[in-house]
Amino acid sequence: MMKHLLSLLLAVFSTALMAQSSKTKPTNGPTVVLSGKDTLYLTIEEGKKIIHHRAKPKQTLFSLARFYCLGLDELYEYNPRYRTDPTLKVGQLVAIPTPNIAIKRYKRKGFKNALHTPVYYVVQPGDNLYQISKRSFDMPVDSVKVRNKLKSDNLVPGQLLHIGWIGTEGFQPAWRTEKKSDPVEVLAGSIEEQKTQYKEMVSQGICTWTNDQTDAHDFYALHREAAIGSILAVTNPANRKTVHAKVIGRIPPNFSKRIEVVLSLGAAQKISATEAEFLTKLKYFY
Repeated sequence: MMKHLLSLLLAVFSTALMAQSSKTKPTNGPTVVLSGKDTLYLTIEEGKKIIHHRAKPKQTLFSLARFYCLGLDELYEYNPRYRTDPTLKVGQLVAIPTPNIAIKRYKRKGFKNALHTPVYYVVQPGDNLYQISKRSFDMPVDSVKVRNKLKSDNLVPGQLLHIGWIGTEGFQPAWRTEKKSDPVEVLAGSIEEQKTQYKEMVSQGICTWTNDQTDAHDFYALHREAAIGSILAVTNPANRKTVHAKVIGRIPPNFSKRIEVVLSLGAAQKISATEAEFLTKLKYFY
């Protein structure tokens, strides 16, 4: 089902992209995450609404996570291929779990097209107009028919239905449900268990961290060779404080080769990090 869904989405996206490219001219202005000229495609997977964001030049997984108010670990959950290859190429699709409140169904007073990106639902096999309108988006069937100029209730897989808009200002933290992170004690206890599964390595190097409040309660790390899913220990020699963090992926290539490890904000605060880059001692498993 998932493989079919992805193939269908890519086919729809490729067709729309060709049409959009013929109308859009490149500009030298600052890169924005979303604009009124963009289009977002939405699918529903296991009951969750997922929009598929097309990467633009200079966008990164970090900037998208920040814009959509997602922790980087959550972004990886929906896009596991980026764990081992965090390079975000122009045109690649990034799946973003989307709360209902983020989708504006109607144009209210003061609505400006330039500040809203249209959202289209991609019809799946077995869908019907009532299910999509009432159950999925809580909209009258007639409203969906009029907006999309439908002459009948018949739908075909891959058909696009305009169901609303998303504001170009980004998501709000309050729209996200509170995440449940692994307790610090659980992470620390995993260190000993890993010694029977992986090889242990002790090193030192430069550490940096994400200054994103979305990750203020998370304890994760990015590393170039530590086993993904394993727990590493990072010690700040300046105060001898140690934090244990879960390795969720690789360090993106745009980071300096000097960087040995990237910590989430929560993990960095645990060892009282104040400098953007600082020397640390590491114990990791590979």
